[in-house]
Amino acid sequence: MRSRELADLAGVTVRTVRHYHQIGLLREPPRTMNGYRRYTVDDLVRLLRIRHLVEAGVSLSEVEEALDEESSVVGVLDRVEADIDARMARLRTQRELVRSLRAQWQEPEAADGVVGALAAVHRESGLPAEAARLDSDTATLVVHLSGGDTSAVEEGLAAIGGLKDAPSFFAAINGLVDLAPDAGEAARNSVADALRPHLSALADVRPPKGRLARLLGELRTLRLNPAQLDALDRLGQY
Repeated sequence: MRSRELADLAGVTVRTVRHYHQIGLLREPPRTMNGYRRYTVDDLVRLLRIRHLVEAGVSLSEVEEALDEESSVVGVLDRVEADIDARMARLRTQRELVRSLRAQWQEPEAADGVVGALAAVHRESGLPAEAARLDSDTATLVVHLSGGDTSAVEEGLAAIGGLKDAPSFFAAINGLVDLAPDAGEAARNSVADALRPHLSALADVRPPKGRLARLLGELRTLRLNPAQLDALDRLGQY
């Protein structure tokens, strides 16, 4: 049979057949007097085996080993299956991340865990979007740099939930958010004074240390204006 017939019977392209010739997976039969290659059924069987191994996920570099050393086939397939299992695990993790991110962006109040709890606090506090984003980004940094441990954020949320006068605390936070960059001494002191009574209730929350503290400080510096940073500094919290 000619190359076109061989390729059609095997369900591949002629270009694929030529490629297998080039890399040594499929023998290249001698040409006949009229210049055509003539393949046998043995060539078809080998091409089918190549195709099946490739479709199973065996790399071309391992196909030759699997075909030429029968004892190696099981070992090659075991490696392929292990790789498939690992990729499936990564895909499941990726799918869960996609679902989580979608919930965070579309329905944050319906999200599970820390994300949902943060959204509930933001909703209750009436924080504007920009301030809520800083809060969420802070939590993202804390969890990531803690190796996925959400306990520090959970502690902070629990402390806020345990405040005796949560409305007053949220009002103080919003006062900080509303502080203009050119706010004077009186306004800065007023914001600091409004926040100060709530500090004792938040004292048990573990303060960030080392690199995390540095990065959180950098984040605040980028997102908050000079007056806001100064008001926090007056509390000794910045």
